Amino acid sequence: MKYLTIIFFSLLILASCNNSEKNAKDYTINAYITGYFEGNVVLKKIRKGKLLPVDSLKMKKSKFKFKHVKIPSPEMFLLDIDNGNYIIQFFADPADIQVNADFNNGTLEVQGSETQKEFVSFTENNNIYENKLQKINNQRNLAYSNYDTLLLKSLDSTYDNVVSEQIDFIKKYAYENNKSFVSLYLTLYNLADYIDFNELNKIYEHFNDTLKISPYFKELKDIINIKKKTQAGMQAPDFSLPDTSGTLISLSSLQGKYVLLNFSASWSGYCRADNRVLKKIYEKYKNRDFEIYQISIEQSKKQWQNVIKADKINWITVSSLKGLDCDVLKLYGVRKLPYYFLLNKNGIIVYSGNNIKNPEKILNEILSE
Repeated sequence: MKYLTIIFFSLLILASCNNSEKNAKDYTINAYITGYFEGNVVLKKIRKGKLLPVDSLKMKKSKFKFKHVKIPSPEMFLLDIDNGNYIIQFFADPADIQVNADFNNGTLEVQGSETQKEFVSFTENNNIYENKLQKINNQRNLAYSNYDTLLLKSLDSTYDNVVSEQIDFIKKYAYENNKSFVSLYLTLYNLADYIDFNELNKIYEHFNDTLKISPYFKELKDIINIKKKTQAGMQAPDFSLPDTSGTLISLSSLQGKYVLLNFSASWSGYCRADNRVLKKIYEKYKNRDFEIYQISIEQSKKQWQNVIKADKINWITVSSLKGLDCDVLKLYGVRKLPYYFLLNKNGIIVYSGNNIKNPEKILNEILSE
């Protein structure tokens, strides 16, 4: 699989087109792909983190043209060629667009979109952090193969510091460029699940009214409204899901205990790695009014059961077996896995975030007293 640019989006829930898109003017997207003679092309856009097919056609003699494309405001599109063999990502303005790309060397030129120029400029600056992270990852892989645990711990800390610097860079960019559709897009897909709610809300409220025509603005507004209900100090919304035997277990049934609510998935390497940390936490505190309630985002019960066995999971684990259509994901506004909510004995949220080190630290402080 070959990507032309870094893809900035997460997997989430599909949404339908709104009225403004239905009434938008039609435009064309022309393309010429050097080094790729023919193939099946699907034009896609991003809605609530998931790729939504817009149109499809066959490329002939390196050329193709999508007609009648609705572009009510600047937004991100993807050209998916031969089912992921080659993916081109670009911002399109409400205008006729010409895409010129080279399959062999990865170059891309998009004519008719000033927003794409801004996105490219941002990406070039962001690549400073991406390159650092890639270098650290290479070092981590080497340390892992050499069983060098001390170096791994040091590299993990360095990695976290670079990620923090990268997030600060994106926050600053979004806040300073409050009329930018690129800023809006980055806030929605790169900040919303990684920064404090108050910081996110501050950026959102600072956006200029001109951005309200974008579907990304409505998505961000919806996310903020959900996150308001799942912040520290709020009562955790109740729900019930079945365990592997089919027994329904409600979150409220655990009141009287500290609960680490964990959104996880057997197909996520990050979640599997966190399971090892969760096991240590559970063994340390399971006899001290503490429980882990893990929601596994699965479709295959067999795969889920295999991971339970492989990771020696002995805490509560449940699943709707509806994959990313799990209603509890929407209820809690979770768009990244793994994700955590730490609840006190009254079911009040104490912490929410995607870094297991934070709830672990809070637990240590509370339960060590």
